Amino acid sequence: MILRFLWTGMICLWIIFSLPVSAAASENNLDEDIADLEQELLAELDLDEADQVLEENEGTQNLSFTEILNRILESDGQIMTKELFRDLASFAFSDLSQCRTMFIQILILTIAFAFLNNFINMFENSQISKTGFYMYFLILMVLLMKSYLLMDEILKQVLEQTVEIMQAVIPAFCMTMVFASAQTTAAVFYQIAAAVIWLVERLLCYVIAPGIHIYVVLQMVNCMTGERVISRFSGLLKKIIQWSLRVMLAGVMGMNMIENMIAPSVDNLKKMSITKTLGAIPGLGGTTEAVSNIFLGSAAVIKNGVGVAAMLVLIGIALGPIVKMVIFVVFYKLAGAVVQPFADQRVCGCIDSVGEGAGMLLKTMATGTLLFLITIAIVITAVK
Repeated sequence: MILRFLWTGMICLWIIFSLPVSAAASENNLDEDIADLEQELLAELDLDEADQVLEENEGTQNLSFTEILNRILESDGQIMTKELFRDLASFAFSDLSQCRTMFIQILILTIAFAFLNNFINMFENSQISKTGFYMYFLILMVLLMKSYLLMDEILKQVLEQTVEIMQAVIPAFCMTMVFASAQTTAAVFYQIAAAVIWLVERLLCYVIAPGIHIYVVLQMVNCMTGERVISRFSGLLKKIIQWSLRVMLAGVMGMNMIENMIAPSVDNLKKMSITKTLGAIPGLGGTTEAVSNIFLGSAAVIKNGVGVAAMLVLIGIALGPIVKMVIFVVFYKLAGAVVQPFADQRVCGCIDSVGEGAGMLLKTMATGTLLFLITIAIVITAVK
């Protein structure tokens, strides 16, 4: 406590004696001094790792964390979304041709099999019809699983990128909270962020995603046999996955809200005691208190800027893949609706099952992104 008090006091005295003209200068000069102070604080942050993560990942090569942060600070909080997300549209619709090709293949394959099946039914040998159906069903499963595994790869890439960017940003974000005299909140945020990273990296990637794969395969087997002998087990697995995502989201929100009800109050008490103590210095009390408030205010601006920049980067990483997966889900539903009038109900059920699995992958991706966004947003609003 004493060392922190001395450190803050030395910084404030350095600002006073290094900028003697600013106290009597005009408002424009004061704004310039505050901007210079923000740049000095910004120079103390290590953002190279965040820039490197964005540069190495496909789809975010045109994004720079430092550039986004500077734009936010220079624009006084007016975020230029058009410039930041100019590449999202092209990335989201980059695989639209592949999705359209899959839809056409499913449609042609189903129409061809329906015609052949009606032709085979004219013969008395039903074994030929069953063999032809299973061959067609296996081809359809391979086609559907090919597109499903593509979405699974998109999910893994997005979750890995969000984890990497959070691991790169957390040290800088905690440092800005230390600048803003919010050491307790910084410690709490670090612990919660580490827990969220573990949930996304371990639970979502290695438990939830494989569980969705098992659910899709079980549903395909149910549809192929037509007897649905394991429908209850697959339904139970689906409920477990859905409730796991909900509990995870609610738990992180509750943990963040409870912790940030206490930690910011402790930091505000310490901050107030420091500023009031500096204000009691004879002769320089008023000036020292004013300058300390300017320093803490500038640090809070940097903290909010880093937090908002991290949120924008997370949205930039996840928004394009989310739109892409929504398109895939829509195509699955559309394919099932189109082939229903002339296809076997087992075929429609198989297509719907893969569509449900794709929707669950989409929810998993959205949940992983929201966990980080909520954690950062609550800290930004709690620390003043």
